[in-house]
Order: sequence, then structure tokens, then C-alpha cells
Amino acid sequence: MKRKTWIGFAGGALAVAAAGFYYGTRPKPGIAWRTAKVTQGDITQRINATGAVSPVVQVNVGTQVSGVISALYVDYNSIVRKGQLVAQIDPTVWKSQLLNAQAGVERAQAAYDFAKVDYQRNERLWQEKLLSDSDRDTKAEALKTAKGNLVSAQATLDQAKANLGYCNITAPVDGVVISRLADVGQTVAASFSTPSLYVIAQDLSKMKVQVSIDESDIDQVKVGEPAFFTVDSLPDKQFRARVSLVRQEPVTNNNVVTYVVEMIVPNEPLPQNLADFQSSASAAPDPEKAWERAQGHLPPGVTKEAFLARFKARNASLQAVSPLPDSVPMDPQFLAHIPGGASLMPGPKFKGNLALRSGMTANVTIYTAQHKDVLRVPDAALRFNPAMYEKNHQGPSFRLGQPMMFHGHANPGAQAGTGTKGGLVARHQDHLWVLENGQPRPIPVTAGLSDGEYTEVSGTDIHPGMAVLVGVENPKAAAAGRRG
Repeated sequence: MKRKTWIGFAGGALAVAAAGFYYGTRPKPGIAWRTAKVTQGDITQRINATGAVSPVVQVNVGTQVSGVISALYVDYNSIVRKGQLVAQIDPTVWKSQLLNAQAGVERAQAAYDFAKVDYQRNERLWQEKLLSDSDRDTKAEALKTAKGNLVSAQATLDQAKANLGYCNITAPVDGVVISRLADVGQTVAASFSTPSLYVIAQDLSKMKVQVSIDESDIDQVKVGEPAFFTVDSLPDKQFRARVSLVRQEPVTNNNVVTYVVEMIVPNEPLPQNLADFQSSASAAPDPEKAWERAQGHLPPGVTKEAFLARFKARNASLQAVSPLPDSVPMDPQFLAHIPGGASLMPGPKFKGNLALRSGMTANVTIYTAQHKDVLRVPDAALRFNPAMYEKNHQGPSFRLGQPMMFHGHANPGAQAGTGTKGGLVARHQDHLWVLENGQPRPIPVTAGLSDGEYTEVSGTDIHPGMAVLVGVENPKAAAAGRRG
């Protein structure tokens, strides 16, 4: 029994030893390399960014005097002309100041006239040696003071006139009202800053697109370079643009430095079907809402029927056609003085049949360079490092994850180790890898433009159709084989 047991143990040990010897001495499976071919084609370098659409010229209309807004004469989308009255501040206080300033001028004028006559009288006495020099000087000083007081009073009157004029707020430019920031009855204070009432876009036929470009890419952007962008409302429509300005002002946000790039683009009409739909959907102001808003502001005795008849007539044409008496205040002056009345006023409105609107998000692509008919390889070929997969690899090796610098910028498809020497940045040479007798062999190349997928390469040992290494079929197995 014991002899058979020992024989069994010995047989098992021999089997284990034989299996270990077989697995240890059997030939290792070769690494299955993945390759790609060197192709010839175009490389376009581009920068993608997100920006905002805005009018080329956008003017804030404010008030230089404080007070209560007594009237608004235009509303959203109103077309205005330069000098047109758009709002009014209650002028009661400023009229009082004007009257006070006028009275001050009259007092100063009377004081000056008296001082002048008195000086002339005393001048004659002084010439006849009947008045001392000191008394004459006193009269001369009184005349100068009276004259100064008159000038000061006149300046105060001019200021009061200007302030009263500021109560009538006019449009500074021709354009379209794109924002209304106040309402009738609101109090505005202009003591420390000028409060805005409206925002007027001067010309909506041209729009401005502004994007922020990172400092690492800004040197690639030049005035005149072509760009394309889309907006969310028309995702299938590409708008053409060109860079019109690269601002020198840096903008720092969370330690990230960017620069603003501007593009001026023509505002194209909407597609015909959308334009027709919007035109048909724009309706006149609702008479019922007008009646609700007018409650408490109408003269006694005005019925709803009379109000609605006059309202419809006023919106059908700019002149009243109904025989209602003038006491029914459906004219623009009345509507301007009731809360929300500006939106009910008849007048030219911007129809909005243009594709680009202020505030839209623009997805921009700027084309910074293009090389035609050049040799190119996938970016993975320049990132590839056979040392990661071969145990006894001999030749150049690189640390993964370090960007290759060329043309002063990081190449997203190249890899190199960087360091400093003599105050300058040094880098390894770019390499592509090819198979020679089953082993990777490096080929030195020079990397050029990259479009994020392909990178331009040049060198004496590369040609179209050459197979270059880009990876392995099973990275985990290959790495395990290297460790073994």
C-alpha cells in the first residue's frame, strides 16, 4: 500500500515538472501589431470655439436726470429714428428749478445794474477828488462781484433748461429697440450712474460674433481668416464669416487667459417657409388686453364698446376713423402714459425675418492654415511607443502623455519628452515606426499641421502607402507578455 502511494506521488511530480518545462520553453506568441498607411491629402488646421451673436452697434439709451418715468413711446421691436421721442421723465421738479433759475437771473441782473450805476456815479466823484481811493476800489469790487453773480445765475439757468430738456429722452441713432428696461411709473436715479431705459441696435442687417480663444491658440488666428458657424435655431445652416478683429486685451478667468476674436457677418433672411410663418403669426395688439390695461385711466362715461371701436380704428390706420369724441383718449400720447401702453401703440415694428438674433449662441470654427496634397498619418502613429509592449526593445523610447511642440504649439498627434537646456525648450525628434524583420524600426520625421485626426509628416524615408505602426491588437496581452 505504501509503495503504491509513493509511486503515485512520484508520477504526479513528474507530470507537473513536465508541464512547467513545456510552458516555460514553448515559443511565445508574437505581438499582433496594428498598422495604418501613410496617405496623401489635405490637412486643414482649425480652432473650434463657442461665442455669442450681437449687433455691430448697440446703444444704451439712458436718462441724465432723476425722476419718475411718466411716458414710454416705443416698445420692443419698435423702429426708431435719430432724435425721435422715446420716453419722458416727469418734468414737474425740473420746471420748478427752471423758474427758480430764471428768478435768480433777474435778481442778479438787477443787482448788477445797480452796482454798475453806483460805480459810475462814484467814479465821477473820484475824478473830482470828492471820493477817496479806497471807496472807489470798494465800488469797483462790488461791480465785479455783481457781474460774477450774474454770470453764475445765467449758468444755473442754462443748466436748468438743459435738465428740463433731458426729461424728453430721444433716440441717439436710427435702429430697432431690442430691449426695454423700465416701465411707466418707475423711478430712476441718475445721481451716480446713468440708468438705461432702452437698448437700440443700430443695424440688424449685419451682426457681430465674438468668441474667446485660448492663449495657446491665439497666435494662429489672423485677421481675414475664414470661419464658419452655426446657431441652435438653424443647426443645418452654415454661416460664413471672416475674422475682423483680434483684440490685444487679455481676459483672465480662473487663471485661464483668453483673447476675444470678432467676426462681422451679414444677417441672412430666414428660409422662406419660416419667414412666411412668422409674418402670418404676427398679429395686431389684443383689444381686450388694451381695455384691461386702460382701466382707471379713462375719462368718465367711456364705454367698453366705444373704447374697442376707437382702438380697432386706431390700429387699422394711424388716424381715427370713428365718430367718437376726442375725449376718448386712444391716441399715442394717452397710451404712452398708462402702464404697458407702449406695447399697444401703433407704429412701425421690426418683423424679425432675419436668421441671426442678438444673444444667440454661435458654434464657430476658424480655419487657421491649410496644406494641400501632403503626406499624412493618423495621430496615433506619432503617439505610438513600442517600448510599452516589447521586453527587450532597443531604440528610442518616449514617455507617454507628453505633447510634442512644433510651430510653437502642442501637436495633439505627436509625442516627445521635453526639457530645458540653456534657457531653451528642447525636444526629441518625431518618429514613425515600421516593421522590419518582424521588429519595430524607427523612422525620423518632421511633424507639421494637425487637424486632430491626421498630422502632416515629412522625411526622406517615408512615402505614400507605407505601413506604420499605430498600436497592437490586444494591448493587455501584449503588456503581460512584456512583463513575462
